[in-house]
Amino acid sequence: MWIRVGSFSVKPGGVDRLKRTYNELAVPKVRACPGNVACLLLVPEVDGDPFMAVTIWETRAAGDSYESGGSALEVVSLVREFFAGPPKLLSYQSDSTSGIGRVAG
Repeated sequence: MWIRVGSFSVKPGGVDRLKRTYNELAVPKVRACPGNVACLLLVPEVDGDPFMAVTIWETRAAGDSYESGGSALEVVSLVREFFAGPPKLLSYQSDSTSGIGRVAG
């Protein structure tokens, strides 16, 4: 699997709108992309810690296609207004597929 993690700070007063925009608009766009396994917004429990946007892909090629095809830029443009500074993007390879399961909901 290929995992992308974007971390960023959020402008004061923007948390609720960020969560709504991410979950209602960004998640469906990412989930519709071929090879996407998951798309999550991680909200910190400690004030001042960064938010994280995590996408999980079946393969690196699927993640790269999301990036190069313009979908990633489209998703970032939905939430960029909430960033309090530039985001940081990290990529990871994982062979631990047994840790992914179905979530009721």
